[in-house]
Amino acid sequence: MKHLILLTALLATPAFAEDPEAKAREADAKAKVEALKTAMKGKDDGAKTSAIADCGAVNHALTAIALAPILGDPSDDLRLAAAKALGDMKSLPEAAKALHGGLKANESKASVLQAIFASMGDVNHPASVAVCRDYVNDRIAKRDSAEQPGINEAISCLGKLKWKASVTALIEMAKRNEVANGARGGKGLRAKSDIRMFKALVQLTGESFESSEAWDDWWKKNAGKFNDDLTAK
Repeated sequence: MKHLILLTALLATPAFAEDPEAKAREADAKAKVEALKTAMKGKDDGAKTSAIADCGAVNHALTAIALAPILGDPSDDLRLAAAKALGDMKSLPEAAKALHGGLKANESKASVLQAIFASMGDVNHPASVAVCRDYVNDRIAKRDSAEQPGINEAISCLGKLKWKASVTALIEMAKRNEVANGARGGKGLRAKSDIRMFKALVQLTGESFESSEAWDDWWKKNAGKFNDDLTAK
C-alpha cells in the first residue's frame, strides 16, 4: 500500500518545473506585443519604429508573429524596420516563417526584399534554404537579360545559411544555370548568377572551384565529413 501511494505521488508530480526564465521571457514578449499594438494604432512613426525594435529584442514566437503583418504595412520604412527586427531573432522558426511570408507582399520592393533576405540569413533557420532556392529558380528563367528584384539577395542569403542543404542547393542551382546558359561566357543574368552562386559556396565551405561540375565532385567526396549545420564531424 505504501508503494502504491508513493507511485501515485510520483505520477502526479510534473516531470520538470516550469522554467522561470522562459516564463519571464513570455511575459516580456506579451508586454512588447501590447506596446506594439498600441503604437501601431497611433500616428507617431517614431513610436512605431521603436516598438518594432523592442519586439525584435525579445526572441519569442509571440513577438515574431506580431511583427509579421508589418511586412505588408503601407509604410516601406516600417516594413524595413520589421524585417530588421525579425533578423535579430536568431534561429527562431516563427521569425523565419514571418520573413518567408513577407516575400510575396514585397515582390516589387527591392529594398525591402534585400532586408528580408538579409534577415533570413541572420536568423539562419534551415527552412529558409528551400525558400531561397525556389525563389531563385522560379524567377531566374523569366528574364535572362535583366535583373529581377530579390534574385541576387536570395543567392547571397544562401551563402549565410550555414547548412549542408545550402551547399547542395547552390550546386544544383549552378548546374541548372550553366545548362540553361548554354556555352559558358554569356553576359546575361544567368552568367552573373553563376559568379554569385560560386561566391556563396566559397563563403559556406572555404573551398574555391570555377565550375558547378568541380563543386559537385568535391561535395560528393566531402559532404559526409560535415554535420547538418556544416560543422565538421
